[in-house]
Amino acid sequence: MTTPDPALTKALQQVREVGYVLSHDWPHRGITARELGLNEGASSVRLPDDVQLHDLNYLQNSLPDQLSVQLLDYIDSTNSELIRRHTKSGGADHLILTEYQSAGRGRRGKVWLGDYGRNIAMTMGIEFPLTLNALGGLSSVVGLALLQALELEGVDSQLKWPNDVWVKEQKLAGILVELVPTKTGTLAVVGIGVNVDLTNAQASKIDQSVTSLRRLGASISRDDLVVAVCTSLLKNFDAYSRDGFAPFLEAFDSAHCLQDQAAILVLGGESQEGIVRGVDITGGLRIEQNGVTRVVTSGEVSLRPAATEEPQ
Repeated sequence: MTTPDPALTKALQQVREVGYVLSHDWPHRGITARELGLNEGASSVRLPDDVQLHDLNYLQNSLPDQLSVQLLDYIDSTNSELIRRHTKSGGADHLILTEYQSAGRGRRGKVWLGDYGRNIAMTMGIEFPLTLNALGGLSSVVGLALLQALELEGVDSQLKWPNDVWVKEQKLAGILVELVPTKTGTLAVVGIGVNVDLTNAQASKIDQSVTSLRRLGASISRDDLVVAVCTSLLKNFDAYSRDGFAPFLEAFDSAHCLQDQAAILVLGGESQEGIVRGVDITGGLRIEQNGVTRVVTSGEVSLRPAATEEPQ
């Protein structure tokens, strides 16, 4: 756990309120202003002119009433924060947004990177009256909701199993769903990271080809995209609660960028090649190898096009 530094919290609050903080008031230990993507001058640290921070009042008035919203200037991980909240007061129907994650988590221990105030890092907590084993395919349901929200903005994107959003073989967004048993079912901790305005400096630190909404020409504000994503998520979750993953199977296969294509499956450090044949009712990947189709669940596994050796 990374405990927020009170001095940094105070400095970022002033940046949020007036757009800058005097250099001598910026904490000299921990995260630097440069690491956050802020402008460092001779006497002050300023918010870049092209950065528009989240507006909590706007979000609260625009999001469905069932969601409570928490906005943080920075945290280690929105997923971790929601799980911590759940242990204290419950995490269901709660949305956490942050301007910056110091240790945002992706799958297989990877860190989600991004500048302060430029991208989307959010986690929604939703409780299902179902056991862990009954929630197969949930990450794919989340992915489809994200695609639906992006499509409304004219962004033609695809899914890459198990939980990435791609545009022309470049990663635009990632999903991390963690499941926590409760007394009445399971809390789904649904983390989503979207590259809205990824700087060249941050993009260079990522071990795969990435893109962002701004590079794709999309001008939607981060707040409006959050509202669109949450609305789409809740709609999909309602259908999933009633009917399970079955109604989403065909939609996922249609949206999957590697459907019926040769792909490299990396499982347990071993690379295997096969033909992607969709997903099954549990959300597992159906892959054909030597004429035999088997199902692979997510876990510690990754998938990439057979034509590339770039790590995913």
